[in-house]
Amino acid sequence: MTVDYEAELNTMVSGKNLMNSYKLYFLKAILVNVSNDCRIFSFYEMASWMCAYSFSDVCTLGRRIRPLDKLYDVAVLAINTEGLMQSSKMGEIFDALNHTESKRLKREVSALCNYVPYRLIAYLWQDQLKGKTDKEKNLLIEKLSRNNEANIYSIFAIEEAPKRIEVYADWAKYIVKNRKRLVSWIDQKIAAFVWKE
Repeated sequence: MTVDYEAELNTMVSGKNLMNSYKLYFLKAILVNVSNDCRIFSFYEMASWMCAYSFSDVCTLGRRIRPLDKLYDVAVLAINTEGLMQSSKMGEIFDALNHTESKRLKREVSALCNYVPYRLIAYLWQDQLKGKTDKEKNLLIEKLSRNNEANIYSIFAIEEAPKRIEVYADWAKYIVKNRKRLVSWIDQKIAAFVWKE
């Protein structure tokens, strides 16, 4: 069976499935960082990339992107605890967050990935997830993402201990081959979401 990668990516971040910017920045972290040799990322690493990619946007905006979207709060906390500036480079931001010794900052960064890895691929199993609690949904999504018969279209599998994702090899090949176009595409999606009035 052939996967229509374009259709899957568009469904992952379609408007009806997008309540805050987390999915967009999480997906950007995958599109920019995955390679054929590097397909496993911890939740914390992904959250650090989300913050790094959103940093300039939230600093320019000067507030939360959406009322429940806490990327701005993390940026403010990172500026105050890590000595970052609004003009800090993306790599500097990622390194500061990924290696912070601040327990509070670590906790806030970690919290960004409590749901987003699960919700990004939840569209694949909507019927199975109906009526479940958040905890039940997460456990089921994790299980289905690793089931060869259920995960035909899934971009990654979720591992719980330690919390991480593993991008599937076919997806990694597709992303690497089309990276420039895909990063441009996700940047357009992010801009439309962030600056929508």
